[in-house]
Amino acid sequence: MSECPMTDVNGTLFSLAAADALGAATEFKTPQAIASRYGPTFTDYQPGSVFGFAPGEATDDTQMVVATLLGYARKGGLEGVLAALREWLAAGPPDVGGLTGAALRSNSLANSLDGGVRAWQDSAFQSAGNGGLMRIAAVWIAGFRGAELARESAAVTALTHADPRCVYASVFLTAFLEALAGGQPYAGAAASALQITDAFDGRAALLDCGVFGIGTRDAHLAFRDRERQARAEVRTRVRSGLGGKLTSQSGFVLDTLEAAVKHAGAGTWHACVEPAVLLGDDSDTVACVVGAIAGARGLEVPPYLLAPLRLGHTWPGWQRDWACTGHFPAVVQAAQAQCAQTQ
Repeated sequence: MSECPMTDVNGTLFSLAAADALGAATEFKTPQAIASRYGPTFTDYQPGSVFGFAPGEATDDTQMVVATLLGYARKGGLEGVLAALREWLAAGPPDVGGLTGAALRSNSLANSLDGGVRAWQDSAFQSAGNGGLMRIAAVWIAGFRGAELARESAAVTALTHADPRCVYASVFLTAFLEALAGGQPYAGAAASALQITDAFDGRAALLDCGVFGIGTRDAHLAFRDRERQARAEVRTRVRSGLGGKLTSQSGFVLDTLEAAVKHAGAGTWHACVEPAVLLGDDSDTVACVVGAIAGARGLEVPPYLLAPLRLGHTWPGWQRDWACTGHFPAVVQAAQAQCAQTQ
């Protein structure tokens, strides 16, 4: 595992959490309703979350990033991550995506990694939500790099979202974060990440880690038949976002990816995040992904957003009233320490 300064990854975690918490107030609202209630700008945490998150509380997006890091800190690899996500779910979070819940509640064996595959299979291989993309920055934050980063991103995504569009979107995003943190310019980093995505064999990675098995052969075959097209769709949406296009801020994984790439190239942290917040729909998730990208670029979160930042849920390893500034560094350090020992 190559070295990554702790300050860099901590900055990314704070960035995605603050962006998520800003977007919590406008989630599922229309741009017109947002403008009417909050005005033409959005610079601070506001009330109005449909799930009851208080101003300054980040949603399920950041909660699952932190749960993933807590899972890595247990030394259990993918099994530890899955157990931590299930503990988060069992504690009754205010917001849980449909496919995420179905995958984590899967009736497969407790230590099986195929819940996401079975949930995708139960959707007739149609569901491709953004529930994997929203949390996948955790893999880069935990310290995975290079080929290991791509493999781990695919596997962690497929724990809940096994559609190849979801898997390859996550592989792109974490490669993009790595390239940006390494100092590459925005478009060049995207091009480098797309090269990695195009060359990556997602099906082989999911077979190797045990996400695909004998009991999910149909899903394995469906993934095989669709992965070339999935890579092409990811490539198209990334290039579209770089070109300034935004199709939607829906919960569809490629809509979220395109929107995030579009927004996150702006010159300041606020200029990246505010458009995602003001457009509503799945604004918390789009803003969270934008925040991850902005953080990897080294853009600084406005300091006044950090002190009140909390996570809007309590589960094993995290208390709702904990200040993120006081607890994020230790979570990251523990995850990185354990991941370093396994690579």
